[in-house]
Amino acid sequence: MIDYYALDGNYLRKAPHDGEEVTWIHLENPTPQEIEAASATYHLPTDYLTAVLDDVETARMEGGQSQPTKRPLLLVLEFPFVTTSASGYLQYNTYPLSLILLPDKKLITVAKHQPPFFEKVLTTPIKENDLIPRVNIFLTLLWELTYSYNRHLEEIDQQVNRLESQIKVATENQSLYQVMDIQKSLVFFEESTTANHEVLKELYDADHLNKLHSYRNHLHDILVETGQSMTTSRIYLKLVSQMTDTFSAIVSNNLNNIMKILTSLTIVLTIPTIIGGLYGMNVKIPLADQDGAFLLITLGILVLCLITVHYLRKKNLL
Repeated sequence: MIDYYALDGNYLRKAPHDGEEVTWIHLENPTPQEIEAASATYHLPTDYLTAVLDDVETARMEGGQSQPTKRPLLLVLEFPFVTTSASGYLQYNTYPLSLILLPDKKLITVAKHQPPFFEKVLTTPIKENDLIPRVNIFLTLLWELTYSYNRHLEEIDQQVNRLESQIKVATENQSLYQVMDIQKSLVFFEESTTANHEVLKELYDADHLNKLHSYRNHLHDILVETGQSMTTSRIYLKLVSQMTDTFSAIVSNNLNNIMKILTSLTIVLTIPTIIGGLYGMNVKIPLADQDGAFLLITLGILVLCLITVHYLRKKNLL
């Protein structure tokens, strides 16, 4: 699928086809025919368009040291994507996105999965500055991609806080599954933000782009935001790793407490069982000839049970 976008004032709007007014072209999970056509039309190497079809493609940059009027600039970055794990809980993966600055006035993006932050780009006005439209949209995409990590990290922090509130009563494996999914998400985030930061730093140091003051300032903000998400991912990953150990210990301890209570109750309930068994034998036993024997025996059982309960509580076994 190919979408064309043109600037209408400060907003991006869809265009029916490519034309002079089109500034941004997006290819989503393109077919071989669409890849071949785009490669021929915009004079691009095929691997510029096919790289992101591999979900494990890593971040990189090509053409950064060349003049933008002579060779297209390729930037492959990883963006966060919300999924559901096999255990049924929320999980975040990361997928690659290609951003290609053409020598003319167009920007091309390619992705196998629809980047969630695109909706934010399409509904938010593009800021006015001294940059040409394609570079302005390019930087807006970079900013929203980077900022989306921090938004998702806030969501992960809320999940972690909810899990912490449940930690006192945790006795089942569901909490561990949820922590495992969060931990997996943070591993993806840490690796992706680190790779993105390296590529963005390389882009920031490109000589021919440093001459643009607005570009340099905007990209500096993007680098700072990426560094923040990278650091936050590492901190959260360490905290969640510790939480996994804590959860395991608490679940084990809670189960031990339950078993301790059940064992103590078994001891208490054994008393009337033993006495009842003894008085059920067909032999001469004490109180056998007395009319109030049943009440006396029952009272004796209750007294013994109460004494046992008191002793177990005193020893913190019940």
